[in-house]
Amino acid sequence: MLTNLYKKPKSAVLLLAVTLSATSLAWADAQDTLNFSVGAGVRFEDNLFGLSDDTNTLVALGKSQRSDQIYTTNAGIQLDKSYAQQQFHLDASVLDNRYKTYSNLDYTAFNYRAAWLWHLSPYISGTLSADQQQVLNSFADFRQNIKSIQTNENRVFNADGWIGGGWHLLGGVSELRSRNSQAFTAVGDYVQTGGEVGVKYVFPSDNSIALIQRASKGEFRGRVLNDFAQLDTGFDQSETEAQLKWRLTGKSAIDARLGYMDRQHDHFSSRDFSGATGQLAYNWTPTGKLRVNTSVTRSLISFQEDTNSYYVSDTFSISPIWQVTAKTSLRLRYDYSQRDYFGAIVSIPERRKDDVQLFLVAADWQPTRMITISGALQRATRNSTFNNVNSITGNLTYDANSATISAQVSF
Repeated sequence: MLTNLYKKPKSAVLLLAVTLSATSLAWADAQDTLNFSVGAGVRFEDNLFGLSDDTNTLVALGKSQRSDQIYTTNAGIQLDKSYAQQQFHLDASVLDNRYKTYSNLDYTAFNYRAAWLWHLSPYISGTLSADQQQVLNSFADFRQNIKSIQTNENRVFNADGWIGGGWHLLGGVSELRSRNSQAFTAVGDYVQTGGEVGVKYVFPSDNSIALIQRASKGEFRGRVLNDFAQLDTGFDQSETEAQLKWRLTGKSAIDARLGYMDRQHDHFSSRDFSGATGQLAYNWTPTGKLRVNTSVTRSLISFQEDTNSYYVSDTFSISPIWQVTAKTSLRLRYDYSQRDYFGAIVSIPERRKDDVQLFLVAADWQPTRMITISGALQRATRNSTFNNVNSITGNLTYDANSATISAQVSF
């Protein structure tokens, strides 16, 4: 019954009002062991499917409208408990999404992260964690009017052992499971298990450097070896990474990593890739009310189609956050990514290259300790050298704008 209500705009407005009127509940406190939250919001998308201007919307989507309104409700629980030297964390939420026009995309996501920060002694510690994230696949990549939910699950166990001076030995094992509710061969369902070993040196200033070696094995679930499309059933991956965490001053710090990644597939070497990866993040807090986070990142991402096997993404990001008053903050964000696609298994006249940009301006108002009201405007654009990839969705160049307003109550 609630599901039907959320399909109507007036219901979302009513739920916002109900959420805001719950002031009789005890407010959340950062020191509380257990906190709950509920919220609601509405988002307007003017180009939900990331279509180019020359796309025939009726042919591509079955409807002439490319915009939509999405009504969301959420509920969550947060647990933070310490016992002796042990710490336990839980953050779980349910997010319901209802589309006014394209109701076939309605879905409910269950997300969580649970972690045990364990200590055997002052010298040996680590983390045991599990998390799950569910999200609707981006239509920028999954170019169909079909609901495809991607579920990613991570299981991690790691340990840090102090061996004397500033030296630490590091180790861990992990498992990543990724699956889609619809067939999506470019990002196939897979399970990736592996381990890592490393060494870290911590300076008296608490700055640190580390060197880590990782090795993992991946298996594509539900996939049959396909000689024609060169879709493999598994891969081996190795990574070597150096890490640096360094506080430059009381107001600025660097968090950097530089590595080399190599992925080898079990049967089709045409899908193999390797190269440098890394990130340089600079965090600056010039005043008590202003924080600026800046980063430059290089990633190698598997994306298996006939015209490519992976892409290299170089991204610049800057995110200022200004605490305007005790109750009001302003957030800005700009991302610029260059994506170069490699590993075509068919002859193509020109390799695909994309320029992707994101602009975001958002504000948060906290009239009481219990209530937070947020609003955001966002613009996303992509310019691609691949035009008229198919006759239905047109070329890959598009621009899309969205506006969001939401309210959250914590108690």
